[in-house]
Amino acid sequence: MKRMAFLTALVLIAAAMPMLAQPPALRAGAQNFASDFQTLPVTSNVNGVGGSRFQTYLAILNPTASAFTVTASLYDANGTKRDATINLAAGELKTFDNFLEAVFNTTGGGAVTFSAPESAGGTHNNRFIINAEIWTTGTRYGTTVPVLEFAGSSSPQYSPGISTDSTSRTNIGCFNQANAANAIKATVYDKSGTQTIGTFNLNLPANAWGQTAVTSVVTNGLVKFEPSDSAVCYAVVVNNGTNDGHLVAATEFRP
Repeated sequence: MKRMAFLTALVLIAAAMPMLAQPPALRAGAQNFASDFQTLPVTSNVNGVGGSRFQTYLAILNPTASAFTVTASLYDANGTKRDATINLAAGELKTFDNFLEAVFNTTGGGAVTFSAPESAGGTHNNRFIINAEIWTTGTRYGTTVPVLEFAGSSSPQYSPGISTDSTSRTNIGCFNQANAANAIKATVYDKSGTQTIGTFNLNLPANAWGQTAVTSVVTNGLVKFEPSDSAVCYAVVVNNGTNDGHLVAATEFRP
């Protein structure tokens, strides 16, 4: 979706705000408008600790009055791209309890982009809405995955509130959105944000996704990502007892 459409959506939302008497605690989600290009920075279909299995639930909705096809592109740890199509009728909703298995017939993990073709006259009206989470089979603990429209950059990124201790474990990952190799330095700090606990390196090939475990012991700390090219990064904190996870999308900040 072009930036003009994004700005138009913001104007419409701003105009409606006086009529929306929302409770103060209600916050807008990571994305609250439809788009014709979206990115999931992480998906999975893999065995976990204690016999659990982590897989991706995905719902995709076509809110428009026209049918169109969405191309889903899976990028793995080598940057290899695999395409699949999702056909959506006007107003149709499709859901997948195990997205990677149902759409790509694969296991493991990766990042996925979704795109729809331009509509008549080169406009961007073939817009869709995605809701996704990674959940554990059996207990059905879910971790909401943010859906991104805009690409990341090479700016430093931060994921605060991570823990690797007796009760929790943390994985960190990135999707390299560049068409070249991307060396990403991840530094873990203690809860003061000043003392370095450990440093990890994600050396990703072009368009590759990668994830690694934080082995340094830390409680309520943070991780700073420093990519050398465009990337989106995240941390996932998982409860050791229940496998209940919490995804902390990295936020860019360049002074």
